[in-house]
Amino acid sequence: MKTAFVVIRSPQELDPTHLMRRVADRTDASVILFEDAVYNALRKEHAERLDKAAHEILVAADDLEARGFSQKDLKAGKAVPYEDIVDCIMERTERTVTV
Repeated sequence: MKTAFVVIRSPQELDPTHLMRRVADRTDASVILFEDAVYNALRKEHAERLDKAAHEILVAADDLEARGFSQKDLKAGKAVPYEDIVDCIMERTERTVTV
């Protein structure tokens, strides 16, 4: 079942990949990073773990920019507007899990 994982906590607070691997296969998993969770895509070791757990990594562009970063700083995934995140949740996945 295609699953969108919504993450809002920083990598220092939570490693979402443990739950992600238990709930969905990599090919069925998309991860959406909001708020401090954007740091998961900025640090190489966290980005690599996410890349192994999900086939798609979406980073909220506004949250990334609010922290002084841009697409070029990402080690994994892509910065997207909220419209793309809504499309992922509503059209491309069958369930949403908040981590």
